[in-house]
Amino acid sequence: MMNFDLTDEQRLMRDSLRSFLLKECPPEYVRQCDEDEAFPFALYDKLAAEGWLGLPIPEEYGGMGGSCTDLVVFLEEFAHHFEAGANIFYTTVVIATDALVHFGSEEQKQELLPRLAKGEIRFAFSLSEPNSGSDAASLRTRAVLEGDEWVINGQKMFCSCAQEADYILLMARSDTDAPKHKGITMFLLDPKTPGVEVRKLKKLGLKPMDLNEIFLKDVRLPKDAIVGEVNSGWMNVLKTLDYERCCLSAVNVGAAQSCLDKILTYTDERQQFGQKINSFQLTRAKLADMDMEIEAARLLLYRSCTLVDRGIPNNKESAMANLYSSETYVRAAMSGMRMMGGWGYLMEYDMQRHFRDSKLAEIGGGTSEILRIIISRELTK
Repeated sequence: MMNFDLTDEQRLMRDSLRSFLLKECPPEYVRQCDEDEAFPFALYDKLAAEGWLGLPIPEEYGGMGGSCTDLVVFLEEFAHHFEAGANIFYTTVVIATDALVHFGSEEQKQELLPRLAKGEIRFAFSLSEPNSGSDAASLRTRAVLEGDEWVINGQKMFCSCAQEADYILLMARSDTDAPKHKGITMFLLDPKTPGVEVRKLKKLGLKPMDLNEIFLKDVRLPKDAIVGEVNSGWMNVLKTLDYERCCLSAVNVGAAQSCLDKILTYTDERQQFGQKINSFQLTRAKLADMDMEIEAARLLLYRSCTLVDRGIPNNKESAMANLYSSETYVRAAMSGMRMMGGWGYLMEYDMQRHFRDSKLAEIGGGTSEILRIIISRELTK
């Protein structure tokens, strides 16, 4: 049996975070970050000062030693207030922390994790390339060992937060003779290294989070600038991606809940034909569907993070949670737009931002099609 009830400590943490965000991350701040396409530096620094960045980091490295469920509680609440901010947060605190804790050397952990917890450094993760998106293991960026240095050449795409990162976890092919899944290594790249060029891509939503393409020309890194063992990068990253999908599901659920809460307020205040529009049967049916789907997504999410905390493989469960929660978020934003009518189309209302932001949820971390393939593979083993 699985018990998805939050502990008293987790409820206290959520309530504390909620109070913090209501003060430090009001709707006006979120809208301004979206309009200006600005990274929320002020909020990020305040989160660091409050110790939130260290939530999943082991205590011996300056963190709070929180569980995956603790992190999911945090991300769900954060996304309810600022969905783009939660996505910015996870590139460093979810992906980088997980990779360093499980695969980093002791020296890397001692040096990087305490600084990460304090907010002194930020990370990006770069896997996709122009010709390898869903088929990520077919990447062509090449790393060649020359003496005591790796020389890297290639091009990466769709790298979140690279312009604001102090380090990029870069996936590159280190053995062209090995099968494609067995010749990949994860590198620790400083984007200021000579030969690295980062270009910002214009996109539809999640405006405060920059999205980039990266050009690497004869980039030289020290021999030990790797996370994990040489040629073991793909198997390591699969574990981190399962963890990421679980955490992305928390962002989706929190953002979808925000859509529902906003439309509940709107339909209670808006009147047509002499009555509140939440009195109309069609409107009430849509609200019921939204609530039901969000609760179902939340259950899938908490099952996934419970498996993570128990050390149980959760490839299928994390894919199911990510798939259902991402599509739920899209449907919630779409329903919100429909119920608000013309008002939802105006930039001064938050629903249009959810409408724009939600679409990436069905793409990032694995497209809906790829997630369905992952689930079906587990069913037919």
